[in-house]
Formats: sequence, structure tokens, C-alpha cells
Amino acid sequence: MVPLSMFKSVIIFASILLLASAEDGKCPPSFDCGFLGLIKFPFTSTLRPHCGVLPIRGCEDYNAYAPKTIQLIKSSTSTSYPVLQVEPRTIVIRDDYQYKNIRNRSCKAFSNNITLPHTSPLASFYIKYNITIFRCNHSLNIPVPKIFNKYSTCSEYNIYYGPANTEMPRGYQRPSSLAPCSTIQHAVVDKCSDDPFQCLSGDTAIEVQLSEDCEECLAHRRGQCQLDSEGKFYCAKEDRNLAWKLGLGIGLPGIIIIGLLIICYYKLRCASDVYSNPHLESASIYFGVPVFTYKDLKIATKSFDRSRELGEGGFGIVYYGKLHDGREVAVKRLYEHNYRRVEQFMNEIKILTRLRHKNLVSLYGCTSRHSHELLLVYEYISNGTVASHLRHESTNPGFLGWPIRLKVAIETATALAYLHASDIIHRDVKTNNILLDNTFCVKVADFGLSRLFPNDVTHVSTAPQGTPGYVDPEYHRCYQLTSKSDVYSFGVVLIELISSMPAVDMTRHKDEINLADLAVRKIQKSAIHELVNPSLGFESNSDVKRKITSVAELAFQCLQRDKELRPSMDEVLEVLKRIESEKDESGHLEKIIVRGEGISHSDVLPLPPPSPDHDEVKLLRNMKLAPSPKAVTEKWDSQSTSPNVSAESSSQI
Repeated sequence: MVPLSMFKSVIIFASILLLASAEDGKCPPSFDCGFLGLIKFPFTSTLRPHCGVLPIRGCEDYNAYAPKTIQLIKSSTSTSYPVLQVEPRTIVIRDDYQYKNIRNRSCKAFSNNITLPHTSPLASFYIKYNITIFRCNHSLNIPVPKIFNKYSTCSEYNIYYGPANTEMPRGYQRPSSLAPCSTIQHAVVDKCSDDPFQCLSGDTAIEVQLSEDCEECLAHRRGQCQLDSEGKFYCAKEDRNLAWKLGLGIGLPGIIIIGLLIICYYKLRCASDVYSNPHLESASIYFGVPVFTYKDLKIATKSFDRSRELGEGGFGIVYYGKLHDGREVAVKRLYEHNYRRVEQFMNEIKILTRLRHKNLVSLYGCTSRHSHELLLVYEYISNGTVASHLRHESTNPGFLGWPIRLKVAIETATALAYLHASDIIHRDVKTNNILLDNTFCVKVADFGLSRLFPNDVTHVSTAPQGTPGYVDPEYHRCYQLTSKSDVYSFGVVLIELISSMPAVDMTRHKDEINLADLAVRKIQKSAIHELVNPSLGFESNSDVKRKITSVAELAFQCLQRDKELRPSMDEVLEVLKRIESEKDESGHLEKIIVRGEGISHSDVLPLPPPSPDHDEVKLLRNMKLAPSPKAVTEKWDSQSTSPNVSAESSSQI
């Protein structure tokens, strides 16, 4: 163990060197800012406010996960905003007041405005993703302009708003009819509909646009952008003075050696004792989300009463709770408090703080990882899981009609496509993780197994994890996780929506225990009717029959054993939307499945011919597959290439 005296010596020694290098105002190229990582100009820490345009408070805190805040206006009374993320020229902050207004659907959300820093000779500031809100007096009675929406529930004014500014048509001019109205810009997170609260965000991405002089100073003169005492710009050139050189020559070897010892010390301490910093439980922000105390959540769930259990997540039990402010929440209580659970706990927080989408469950907060127990707090989704609706049809037959099931498929695909566009693989897509609200809108949940997937790699090598019946067989076999692993799992979900059968059923024949195996065999043998839930009207409604058959085609492609033959989630979403709008054309699906050179048609799982008994069932017609020696009226035998995930464990992998 490294003695405390050595730490003091290192701190004193490092301070002397820092003073030597900074005595005439020089700025290091980057600063360590805890969980935000290394930050660079135009951002800085409050210890060196002259080294950037936006100083972040808390970077120097001993606890790396302590809240980081920023004041956009230099004033003792200005608001401090939690900092969620820092990118090279963008900082993401959270406005808790606005977040509350949006959650409570309060019209104050249309009045609350973040005041950006004033433009200076160094930089100007903009809300990166924004929407312009027009507030108009009721007496004006303005007609709704083209591509705009109107919200008239507020007592003092009507609200008019169009698409996000980034989606406005090029050269679009503000409607003259809205000229008498006041305007305000808000952060936006999603495409706007007739509900403005769905697109407003309490998280704001502020973009810093450096002035031409500053860009020139940084790029060509390799200097530092500074303001003199009169507030005028100048480019400070680096001056490697003698003190800096002496400090490096004398102290650098010693600092490297002692620094390595310190790193080893902290790694050992973090790995051996997750309770070492209990005061964190009283912190207000953790990884950008509010922190709840264990005591408050215990009260909210009535001491985790079993009657309040909503279900089980990937690594914990979920309870219904009611906070002291009246909010209904779902509280996930982790099974164990060990290193792996802490890792999954932190992973889910990191993932969800990056995301905001109408089809993803919202994270309200958590306990500290040093709390008595690890708890995650989500918005409460009252209508249960898709799985629960599918499994209880015997007591309420046909409760989820086909239009709702198709809507569930589209909204789930929308959420997964959004995740993949954000470089995230869910890794546990299943009907138990698809929640429904009272209007049967989808909320995808449970991100404990999710992984960030850098867009410059083809796969992530990791031990297979997931739920039996849904795990991509290629991932299970090769330990290579890709976005196509989610596509396979979603294919199982599509079959569940068609059939109402569980993904794994030990009472079925041993070759059909896995629903994926069963579905592939039925589709190959032109026996889709044996797979479909009779209550959906497959035999009595030709429109339903056509759409279910098209979804079965799509599910079949998602379940291809070779990941290269599966469509992407964007392509899956596109096909589902075409099916819903009755514009689905088999030629389009062909473009998805057989794309590019090097894919042999013989590698694609063989598909059945059209059934002579049902002319409207034209499964993948015009598909350019290798010709079959069998007559088109014969059923096709299952091939050895059919998916087989029955080797998976019967418990969570």
C-alpha cells in the first residue's frame, strides 16, 4: 500500500512543477474532468478560467463521479446546470426545471429559456438541436401554417411549432402570420408530432463556434486564444521557459514512477471495496441523473412489498413505487451487490443518459453505486409487457388485435434503429423487455446488457449474453456481437407477435422447443397458417392474411443463420412501414435480402413456393433463389442451415 506521506510529497512536487509551467498564464492542452474524461479548449476548469470560454466546476474533485456543473452567464445569481457530456465543440447540460416541466406537461416549458453566453471575440454559442416555438395570444386566432402544429391547451397563449430547425426545408421563410407572436428556442430530441412535449428536451446540446481569429490562432499559429484586460482577442504563443524545462528534466521520471504506484493503488481499492465512499449517496447528480436515497425508495415501494412486484429484469426485480412528489415509478432492485452487478448498474445508467426517444423507457434516477442496495428508477409504464399480453390471451382472447401487434413491431423497430444509429446494441431484445403504455405505445426497456458499438469496427468480441430463445446463434457460436444480433432477436419477437407462442417452450417437440426453429420449419413448408394465432383473423380477413404473411417473410430473413444475410434494422423498419401502408412489394424485400456481390443464393435458407390453395399468399415472389428441383406444389424440406439455438442454456446466459 502506498503511504499517505508519499501522496503528500507527490502533490507538493507536482504543484511546484505546475506553478513553474503556469506562472505566466500558460494552459495545458487538456484537463482531467472526472467522468467527463479529458476536456480541451474551448472548455476548461474553474481553476483555469482563462484557458477556455466555458469553465466547468467540479473537475478537480477527488471523486471522479462527483457532479460537474457549469454557469453559462458569469454572475453569482446565474443558474448552475449539471454537465452530462462534453464533445470537442459541444457540451450537453441538463435543465432540471425544464425537465420537470416537460414531464409534468406544464406550459411553463414554453416559457423557460436557457440564456446562452454572450458572443465574444473568442466564440459564439448556439443550441445544436433546436426548435422554434411561437407563442401567440388567443385573440389573434392565427390559422395553422403549412408544416406547423398547434397546441392550444395553455391558458395564456396558443403554441405553434414546426419541425426541428435541422429538418426545416432549405430556404423556408417564417410564416408572416406568426409575426405578432413571441419566439423562443428549445432543445429538441425527436421529430415533433401534435404533442410538443414529445419533442422538447430538458437536455440541451450547446455548440461553441469559434471566431475566425481563434480558429486561425489554433490551427495555423499553434497558439492559445486569449482576451486581454480590455476584452480584446490576442493569440498567446507558447513560451517554453527555463522553469518548465527544468521541471520536466528533474521531475518527470519521478512523477511517472510514483504515478504508476498511485494508479495501482486506486485500482486495488476500487476492486476490493465498493462501499469505500458512502457519502456519495447524498449526492444530487450521478452520471447526469438524479440520485435517490435507499430510504426514500424503500418508502416508495413499501419496503419492496412482494405485492408491488411488476416483474423481473435481466438482473433484478422491478417494483411499483410512488415517490413523495406523487410520481409513479418502476424501481429495479439488483439481485446482488457485487462487482459485476455494479458494472451492469453503471452500464445501464451510462446508456440511458445518452438517449431520449419516445419509444425508450426514461430513467428518472438511481441510488449511488455505494448505496446499501443498487436501485434504478424508471418511469412507470402501466400496461405491462408485450409478453404478458401474449401469454394471457386465454383469459382475454384477441385482446392484442393485429393492427396493435403491427404497431408494436414498427415502434420496437423504430427504437432499435435509433439505438443502432447511436452506436448501441441492446443485446436483450425480447417481448418481456417491450413495455406498453395505456395507448399501446411501445417503450423498450432493460439496458443492463447493452453495449456501445463503435461505428469503425465490424463486431465486438464478448462472451454471449442474453435470454435463451432470442440469442443470435452466430454470436453464441463465434462470440462476435454485431447489430445483426439484435435483428435476429427481433425476428423472434415478430414470430411471437404472429403466433402468441413463447420463445422457448419445453412442452413442445424437442426440435421445436425454440420458437425460431419452429417458425423456420413452418415457413419452409408453406405452413404459416399452422404458426399464426387463429384469433388474428388470418383465415377470415384477406388483408390481415396478406400483412401477416409479409411479416412472416421479414421475420424469416431476420432469422437467417448467417448474419450477412439478415437485413439491417433500418431496412426492417422500412419494410414494416410499407407493410402497414399496404405498399409492400416483394421486389423491395428482394433488394434487402440479396444485396451486393459475394452472397451466394444457395446460402439463403430455402423458402416455400406459393401455395396453390391460397393465391394471395405469395411468399417472397420474384426472389432470385437457386432453382429448386422440386415441383412448386411440393412442400420444401427443412435444410441443415436452419437456425438452431437449442444448445443455449435454459437460464440467463
